[in-house]
Order: sequence, then C-alpha cells, then structure tokens
Amino acid sequence: MERSVLLHHIKTSCYALSAIVLTGWVTDALNEGLIFKMILRFFRPDDVERYSHPFTDLVSFFIWFIPLLFTAILLLFTSVMTLHHVKKPHIYRITKKKTLLHGPHIIGTPVLGKVSTFLRTYAAAEKISLLIPQVLQSEYQNELASLELDKGINIHLLKEDEDLQKIALELEQWIKKEMKNSRPEDATQLFFDITYASPLRSSAALFCSLEQDIELIQGTPGGKLSSYDLVYEVQQ
Repeated sequence: MERSVLLHHIKTSCYALSAIVLTGWVTDALNEGLIFKMILRFFRPDDVERYSHPFTDLVSFFIWFIPLLFTAILLLFTSVMTLHHVKKPHIYRITKKKTLLHGPHIIGTPVLGKVSTFLRTYAAAEKISLLIPQVLQSEYQNELASLELDKGINIHLLKEDEDLQKIALELEQWIKKEMKNSRPEDATQLFFDITYASPLRSSAALFCSLEQDIELIQGTPGGKLSSYDLVYEVQQ
C-alpha cells in the first residue's frame, strides 16, 4: 500500500470516528446533559453542583450552551473534513516499463483475428490461459481450430462483455480461483497481456491488478516482452 493511501485511510477514519463521538455528545447535550462536566467542575464547581436544567438561570444556560455550541462547530468541521477526505482525487499511474525475459503463466483476452498473433508472441510461455467472451465462443473456437497448436491452452468463458466493473470482478474471481487451485510449487505471478486485448478488457485488467497478484505486459511478435505495474495514490 502506498504511503499516501495509508495516510488517506487513517485521516478519513479519524475524522469519521470523531464525527460519531461528537454526534453522541451533541445528542446528550440536547437531552439536557452537561458536556465537559469534569472540566467545568474544575473552573466553576459551585455552579456545576447547582446545575439541574439549562434554563434555571443564566449561568446554567451558559455552562450548557457554550460547550454545546463549541461541540456542534467541531461536529460540523469533522463532518466536512470526512467528506473532503472521502472525495479526494485518486491518482493512478503506470510505472516505467520493465523488460520481461520470461512469463511463466500468460493470461490473454485477444480480440478476434489476433489470437494467432497472441499465441506466436507468447510461444515460449509455460502456460497460456485464454479468457474469451461467452457470446463469441463459437467464433473463437473456429479461429483456434484453424491453428496448429503444439500445446494445450486453458480456455475460460467470460459471461460479462459490456460492463467494465463486472468484467473486472469476474477477472478477480477467476484469478483467485486460479491461484487457489495451483500447487505451491507451481504458484507463480500471473501476467496479463494488454497488447491484443480490447480497450474495455485492458481497462478491467488494469484495475484488477490493484487488488490481485497480476502484472500487465505487452509483447511484440518478435517475442520482446515489457511489463508494467499500476500504482494507486491519493492526492495530498
């Protein structure tokens, strides 16, 4: 977790907790309770001792109303600050590309017509998983049937095809299942190709990489691989 994100979470939590506590204090005061009674007793012990109702006399009103007003202002401030921190702009940046010599497990969602190019690019990979839209299953099967494959390829059907959030969620679920079912000796980081994927699925993989142990990669038909990481920060 980036330092800016951690600080953002801590500040937001503190302001939210303060707002909850102050809400309780204000509610108690509106029910004729006396806020900061311990502190007020130190400065005006006799008045606090005689206090029974804020409208008994002017002094009782002030020792009830002034702390209430002060606490209400604090409550307004903490509420505004909580909302301010929740709404702070989130910054996503791609790290500088790194040369990747080898990708053991490649995940790809190439668009139709690019499947053969995708497979040639990652011919040296130990394992390839194809995540294809369920609505286009027959088209992909026809394209794969026309290729001479020298090794098996894992195929998984994706139900979602339009909603970015749902596609990202489905990718996350598949990755969790894949990591869970892999043997400890075979557990390696997953590499997701964004070279031949559609913009929608590349975007889904981009946000999925924030939560899951996958790395985004781009490849060329010559076999040159480059990897990227997505870094999430919060504007200070």
